[in-house]
Amino acid sequence: MREEIRLGNEALARNDIETARQYFQQLLATGGTPLQERIAANRLREMQEKEAALLKPPSTRPRARRRTTRDTDSDETSKRPFVRPPDKPLVVIKKH
Repeated sequence: MREEIRLGNEALARNDIETARQYFQQLLATGGTPLQERIAANRLREMQEKEAALLKPPSTRPRARRRTTRDTDSDETSKRPFVRPPDKPLVVIKKH
């Protein structure tokens, strides 16, 4: 493993984002194997996505109020009576 990747990962483990970014950018600037460059680019992209998610303002849409049973019980006309099913239902089979 390349030294910049190891140091960058250690910095990320310590939540030192700026130092990690410097190590990964240094690797991309000096060059390395395609795999090492891809790892560094992915780490930089992950850090950018995490920062963007933290800076993104929360949803401004107000939360919908839940209806309670008290709200629905207040309207007596909309109540439906409970109808118990018969003990022995009648089944009709039609033959064509």
